[in-house]
Amino acid sequence: MKQVLEIINLPGSAANFIGNQFSYLQQHGDFEMHLICSDGPQLADFANEQKIKYKPIELTRQLTPLKDLKALRAICKYIRTNHIDVVISHQAKARLLGTTAAWLSGVPRRIVFAHGVLYETMSGVKRWLVKTNDKLVSALSTDVVCVSQFVMKTREHDHIDQPKKRHILHKGSCNGIDTKNKFNPDLVDNQDIFAIKEKLGVLENSFVVGFCGRLVKDKGVVELVDAIKMLVNKYPQKSIKLLIIGSPEKRDAIPQATLDWINNSSSVIFTGIIPYTDIQKYYLLMNVFVLPSHRDGLGMVPLEAQAMGIPAIVSKITGCAETIDDGVTGHYCDLTPESISSAVELFFDKDKQRNMGAAGRQFVQKNFERELVNHAMLDFLNSK
Repeated sequence: MKQVLEIINLPGSAANFIGNQFSYLQQHGDFEMHLICSDGPQLADFANEQKIKYKPIELTRQLTPLKDLKALRAICKYIRTNHIDVVISHQAKARLLGTTAAWLSGVPRRIVFAHGVLYETMSGVKRWLVKTNDKLVSALSTDVVCVSQFVMKTREHDHIDQPKKRHILHKGSCNGIDTKNKFNPDLVDNQDIFAIKEKLGVLENSFVVGFCGRLVKDKGVVELVDAIKMLVNKYPQKSIKLLIIGSPEKRDAIPQATLDWINNSSSVIFTGIIPYTDIQKYYLLMNVFVLPSHRDGLGMVPLEAQAMGIPAIVSKITGCAETIDDGVTGHYCDLTPESISSAVELFFDKDKQRNMGAAGRQFVQKNFERELVNHAMLDFLNSK
């Protein structure tokens, strides 16, 4: 039985990025799965649910040399003690420390997941440093799994990896979308939706534009807010609402004026962070989902929305472009308020909204269904 260790920054990231892939691989393959991440209230429950071994080791997002060295030593010790055969690393700090520890410990297979292109919107010395770090981690790895064709082509263009190292699971993503048991509109009680609408003050005649994610400039929040302002002024007779799910962050923070409008405008329904257990219900409040992202490896939230039958508008310059079938399940937009607002206007047509929403669910089932991606991961691990 092969011992497989996955390393990621946080317990919540393990649940979101990897999820039940842990238990799937143990049930369908000759693997015993392990997890290393920073400690947190979710860690023990998640590990017990997935029936995996785990070790909490602090992995900071920032550069902290003493803590990082301590974490590196602890990872090396865990690898040797548990006779790990495969190390799979996710996210920047976990990739650097996890792959280095695996290389130092002589682990035969060292897999890196490239969830995005971190330097995509950077410039100058910072961009060079991040690219150099990616090249170093790749050099220490045996395989690099890209979550999208965009990530794969960008790494190829920038000569980050040796060509033979790059792989993609099915059509992309890390663990796909569970369209059967999670993101399935047939499983949601209409009474639950009615109750949420009543709680948030969503009227039956409201046209709801949805956003879910971190409130940062990279996600296109500023352009989206400006687009909604344009639509509200252009169509005063319509009850246009911007439903925002997420929370502001200090890193890459949106301007205070934008945040003030979000907090104070009657055209905004700002929920904050919604528990993942309930997020699928909130997509059903939306008429259209929008993610005008400046930087995304793939963009899972447009896939979640479409799995719930909601059409999506996404930017076409990043990995988000692969999350829709343009003109069939949604539309591309440029990173301008004018382009976003024009795309939203197309969905005032209820027939278009309904038809594209239905096509979107079929698109996700065909290309990103979790079972398909998990099976591809199983084949990938068994390939060497």
